[in-house]
Amino acid sequence: MMRRAKCSAVHAPIYSLLALCLPVGSALAQEAAKPADKPAETSKAEEHWIPKLRLGDDNSYVELYGQINKGLLVYDDGGSTDNYFPVDNGNSSTRAGLRFSTKMENNWSVGGNLEWEWTPYSTTSVNQLNKDHYDWEANLLRKAEVYMDSKEYGKFWFGQGSMASDGTAEVDLSGTSVVGYSLISDMAGGPFLRLDDGTLSSIRVKDAFTNYDGLSRKLRFRYDTPSFGGFSVSSSVGTQVVPDPTDVAVWDIALRYDQTIEDVKVSGALAFSRPGDSNSIYDASVSLLHQPTGLSLTLAAGYSDKEAIDGRYGYAKLGYQTDIFEVGKTAFSVDAYFGKDIKAKGTNSDSYGVQVVQNLDYLQTELYVGARTYSYDDEVASVQDSYAVLAGARLKF
Repeated sequence: MMRRAKCSAVHAPIYSLLALCLPVGSALAQEAAKPADKPAETSKAEEHWIPKLRLGDDNSYVELYGQINKGLLVYDDGGSTDNYFPVDNGNSSTRAGLRFSTKMENNWSVGGNLEWEWTPYSTTSVNQLNKDHYDWEANLLRKAEVYMDSKEYGKFWFGQGSMASDGTAEVDLSGTSVVGYSLISDMAGGPFLRLDDGTLSSIRVKDAFTNYDGLSRKLRFRYDTPSFGGFSVSSSVGTQVVPDPTDVAVWDIALRYDQTIEDVKVSGALAFSRPGDSNSIYDASVSLLHQPTGLSLTLAAGYSDKEAIDGRYGYAKLGYQTDIFEVGKTAFSVDAYFGKDIKAKGTNSDSYGVQVVQNLDYLQTELYVGARTYSYDDEVASVQDSYAVLAGARLKF
């Protein structure tokens, strides 16, 4: 979201360690008569490079977590090529957080979350005019929330955090969202598009490409129902206080689905949002993963209903995950984005991309590379196509 790093929420990079454990499993099978000793248990507990930074147990704990996500962005605007390094990956920002939870009587639990991001040189802000300019004060409070949770009654949230519609346009089971997902401008949103006469326009990539992903994070009250057959409903009301207060009340409602049907994992979301100023946003996404083959299909769409202009887009991604190396899964994907009337009436925003992600399970790291085209058509001015390549690594702890 990982906007995400939109950031939204945080995408988990720690996949199954089965491939790493197969040699150990074979050795134990040959010596089945021997009881497991304590040194073997100690070795199993140290499968990750960075241990879980937690005090307590599953019933009551305080936990420090975070991620570092840096890379190299190469952007060609049709007239010049610029390199940005080390750049912060806007798909899933560098961040750190503290969460706590404790179980109470009657199957209730209470908890909370504090989370900050720090992006002094982000793919969503770097451009041809501020190359090598670092904004060391570019930090943002993402979350400062508390909650009460019950399997029977649902989950109640209060504080700065995700609105109900946050992430509803970004459901993605491809395993490549760290470098490419429906918000395609996160990969290279800061650079300006170049006109055919060679001059830079005032239009940034992120101005022309969006995914209408609900209301993001706000100071809000939110309620999520329990899951019924894989379906859950949530709604929230709030206002923006970070980074700048708006004093505008906003609300939304969302429907989510998460279920495995035979060999296919299915996740989806649908949302309606009212961001104010007589504007309505409708967005949805669905992702299907065939677990035996690793094939996936992801679809997303959004519509913004404004008085002056109605923007809309459609997005599709095909993915494939496989075990090429013992260190972790390798994920491949290709995607396409088609937008209309997003920047202004009569404009078209099209993009095609390819992504590769290699998981390093023991190191809790994803190595990634993605390439993308940006094509923008305007009735007023002629704009050149641009190209971006982003390569880097995300380490989670």
